Amino acid sequence: MDKWYKKPVRMMRWDYIQNIGTMKNTDLDKLARMKKEEWHINCEWIVGIPGAAPGAGHLTTFRAEGFESYPGLEDFDCLREYLPYAHKYGIKLLAYLNAHWYSYEFADKHPGWEQLLCNGKAYGRLHPLYGNGTTLCVNSPYRHWVYRLVKETMKTGVDGIFFDGPVVFRNCCYCESCRDKFKNKFGKDIPVKENWHDDLWKQFIEFRRDSLAEFLGGARKIVKEINPGGVIFLNSGGWQVGGWKYARDIEKMEKHQDFSGSEQFFHTNSSRTVFDTSMTAKYLTSGSNPAVVFTHYCMGLWHYIPLMPAEIKRALAQSVANRANPWIAFFDPMGTNRGANEPVAEILGFVEKNEEYYTEPDTIARVALHLSLQTSTYYVSRLEELYRDTGMGREEELSIDGGTGEVIIDWQKRKGVNEMMLYHSYLGYMLSLIRNHTLFDIILDSGLSSDRLKGYDVLILPNSACLSELQRKTVKEFVERGGNLIASFETGFYDEKGNHVEDEEWKSFLGIEKMEGILPVAVTGNYLVAEENFAGFEKGQLIESPAHSLLVKAKKNVAAPLFYMKQLKTYYMPLEGRLDYPALLIGNHVKGKVVYTPTTFEALYGEHMIDSPSTIIAYLLDMLLPEKILDVQAPSSVEVEAYYQKAESRYVIHLVNCTGDMQRPIKEFIPVNDIKIALKAGGIKKVYRLSDKKSLDFSSKKGTTEFCIPELEFYEVVVAEVCK
Repeated sequence: MDKWYKKPVRMMRWDYIQNIGTMKNTDLDKLARMKKEEWHINCEWIVGIPGAAPGAGHLTTFRAEGFESYPGLEDFDCLREYLPYAHKYGIKLLAYLNAHWYSYEFADKHPGWEQLLCNGKAYGRLHPLYGNGTTLCVNSPYRHWVYRLVKETMKTGVDGIFFDGPVVFRNCCYCESCRDKFKNKFGKDIPVKENWHDDLWKQFIEFRRDSLAEFLGGARKIVKEINPGGVIFLNSGGWQVGGWKYARDIEKMEKHQDFSGSEQFFHTNSSRTVFDTSMTAKYLTSGSNPAVVFTHYCMGLWHYIPLMPAEIKRALAQSVANRANPWIAFFDPMGTNRGANEPVAEILGFVEKNEEYYTEPDTIARVALHLSLQTSTYYVSRLEELYRDTGMGREEELSIDGGTGEVIIDWQKRKGVNEMMLYHSYLGYMLSLIRNHTLFDIILDSGLSSDRLKGYDVLILPNSACLSELQRKTVKEFVERGGNLIASFETGFYDEKGNHVEDEEWKSFLGIEKMEGILPVAVTGNYLVAEENFAGFEKGQLIESPAHSLLVKAKKNVAAPLFYMKQLKTYYMPLEGRLDYPALLIGNHVKGKVVYTPTTFEALYGEHMIDSPSTIIAYLLDMLLPEKILDVQAPSSVEVEAYYQKAESRYVIHLVNCTGDMQRPIKEFIPVNDIKIALKAGGIKKVYRLSDKKSLDFSSKKGTTEFCIPELEFYEVVVAEVCK
């Protein structure tokens, strides 16, 4: 069977919102040809169920037995009419089915279908979706209604389905179907209060995720029965902490879908980094499914105004540079904007022309970064000090925001404290690695296996607090075989469901002799001091300290180059000396090394973008990596990703220049000159730029090949061919 979706895919969703009826009067041949030739796509989503006000999730744009047609399309079948033209131009056609936004009138006709809160009120009545509309439950009879819709959709001949939704919203669902199903499984009623010390509450969290995965699995079975080569997938959610709120679990859903996709839209009121798309792509490629990053064309909330071309190009280039498939959403009214297709055509056209270089790229990264869904779901630290209201430490009119000093009791707020700390840890490590040009892969909880880890030299556990006994054992075996570990804060102090564990052997493995508490949480007035010349810091030099710091004693023969200073009680006070507690432990095992930071350097960088923790991280990686496969001398705003294609015996190196005009959205990129690259590979016979196939001068010595890229405007791919 030709699994077309395993090859590079270039996706688009051309959306008419409420005006999809205009397709009736459109030259469909011309429309399909335009998308193929001017936008360079080979896969399109066509709206089968509109995501349009006021919740049109029950209306079809195609002929479907037992379903109501969208107004104006009673005599026109969008899917069946357009499909032959899409296929004529080599475009696979997927049906977009809105499965989360329904009108109140439709819900009223189907009592028992809505998602309910514990008070019996419908979620969508208290929190109207997009200002008007409700949402339905996958455990209710709604599930079978959707399955009939899936069957009718696939009967049109489309190549697959994308579900926009469904999700299980926070604190849902308590409908009769969910209550009966939960009680039959666990013998108890669904708990009504969020309590992360309650095993039944945790079972409810898992029940929600299982329900969504089962729903998707049932839909996929129908798709494959009608078209074995058909695909189905939904929005798996991104790497950002808190996906449990919507029952999204990319690992549970992976076997029930053919792509792993997630939105990474630009929002004008967001302070996200220029590498946001890269981070999402890396997360989505952590499993075995092809990845798709969803990019929206609109200027934030101004849906009918295009985003600046530089931002569009950045997102698409970062997607393909990180082995993900690009996807672009485009609202039809934007078609009046002259040249709107140009930034998309530039990137997708390049990929189309050079598709063979994007096919089956194998990782050459030797660093694995763990993003733990177990931790993001179940981690609620038992350290009471973390929940003290310390304010933001901001100075306004000579007054300091120091908070109330009170300890937060509310479960949701406590959970939020842990999630924000974890978010900054993940963000800090990803940013630091990308900006320091360190090749890395993201692994999830299932990736903590001997088989998966054997390809890496360094494993990073950024406050991976919730690890099972088997996962802790696997990590120790990884180091015993010669791997190197970086772990921080409460890594491994809880089991996979967030229960505290007393594993003295694990603490000893990290280099800890004794745990003695935690420093008072402080946003300001806390410092580290270098005990020796270390990572470019001179002995005695002060370094910014993270807000969250454990007090530990190091084992004998464990190096401790950094220590905490005594915290200042307020501003403009003299330093009071060093504490006898290290902030960094480096221990040698038989074959590997373990670096443990009882503080969260990575979170300090992720939150404040202070360079010191990133410098320390880069130094540690240089120390732990036996050899650097790729050494790049370029500004940190240039992203570099590299892969190896075994069948063709060549390295493929992607460079994305994000050096912009210091604002978002980016208006223009500033070219970078003389980028020097050293590739740890011998037997290189040719190095060339893919954009013009122009050869680059190179030199090889002792298994290392060096070359220079004279100028990088925005995106370039460099190929290094190896003698077979």
